[in-house]
Amino acid sequence: MRDAAGFRGRCRVLRLTHCAARLTAVSLFIFTLRRWLLLLAALRPKPDRFPQTCQVFRILLLVPFYNEENNLPGLLSHLDRVAYPAEYLTIVLVDDGSTDGASLAARRWVAQRPSRHLLTLPRNVGKAAALNAALSRFPQGDLIAVYDADERPSPDTLRQLAACFVDERVGAVNGRRAISNPLDSPMATYAAFENLVHEQITMRGKDRLRLAPALLGSNCVYRRAALKDAGGFRPGALLEDTEITLKLAQAGWETRYVSAAVSHHAVPHTIAGYWRQRLRWSCGFQDAARLHAADILRDGRLSLPLRLELTLFSFGYLDRLFLLTGLALCCVLHIAANRNGLSFRGIEESFAYAGKRFLTLSLTASLLTPLFQVIVALRLVRAPLALWRRVILLPFFLGLDILITLVSFWQKRLFER
Repeated sequence: MRDAAGFRGRCRVLRLTHCAARLTAVSLFIFTLRRWLLLLAALRPKPDRFPQTCQVFRILLLVPFYNEENNLPGLLSHLDRVAYPAEYLTIVLVDDGSTDGASLAARRWVAQRPSRHLLTLPRNVGKAAALNAALSRFPQGDLIAVYDADERPSPDTLRQLAACFVDERVGAVNGRRAISNPLDSPMATYAAFENLVHEQITMRGKDRLRLAPALLGSNCVYRRAALKDAGGFRPGALLEDTEITLKLAQAGWETRYVSAAVSHHAVPHTIAGYWRQRLRWSCGFQDAARLHAADILRDGRLSLPLRLELTLFSFGYLDRLFLLTGLALCCVLHIAANRNGLSFRGIEESFAYAGKRFLTLSLTASLLTPLFQVIVALRLVRAPLALWRRVILLPFFLGLDILITLVSFWQKRLFER
């Protein structure tokens, strides 16, 4: 009797493990299928086209900064070379309570140039609140451009982005944020690979499928009316760009991605810097999913493909957790399928084998697809040979990515308690 009860208990546990494996495999399949659909869309022979128009929009260009003494002067020198009619461009530097020499550099730059302003906030309130403060203080400008202090835009970038707003359905546009230091360190190389896949594959594919390519928070331009419809930026948001992407889509506005509108910026070149940045992003995605995912799924005004894509996008790095879960379950099923000496046989063995096979296929596809995406992205940008040689580093940083996601979920749970 005791042996029979133990056998039934083991069967029950194995069935639950098998169901978890199936669910994980299906989730991984969905994320992998999304990657392939966007990859195929990105490879479609459809070059970027800019509307031929004589219309010139009034632009309010905002530069929020906090303690950017080393980065701000470089951006300001690039803004001096922006090829946009001066009478239609107003630039506002938003000092978000800086305590270093960035404030002095901003004051000197503004004092020497017309239509340049400095808004100094009494304390640090975060990027989203700083942008809202500038928008309420400066009503000029039908379009709102945003640049972080570490950006280095090309002269024609702003004109190329503004040209897209001839289409009255467009609420916001983002240009390409190219990496200026991909070979500084192995960590910088991995961050550059992520950037290439996100922009050359994901963003380009979503733009061609009209699936609301994400706004990246810098080298981007918003329509003021669209920002108003979306309720502005949520103060305190860790990823204000992600949240405003979702809110604009819900408000009926389209977003675009223009890969030819290039601006360069540096990525973290140390593990500590990468850890801090990605941890903040992962926590920000969790906030976005918690605040918007359910409403998006229920929003019948959006097409079903758009609802599904926005929901998957809002979950951010959730696929890393499914990948870790899949690896753990695959090990459990492998052990269960080979424990014949402990009466794991018959129906138990068949459950373990079927679940393990399905999960193994999903895991293999999930691990190989990003590698293929990186290879395609490198070809699209004609990457130098030195960058190609570092593709071998990809597997070594996968564990770091998964660990960051785990820590972010743990931190959010502790904080919310």
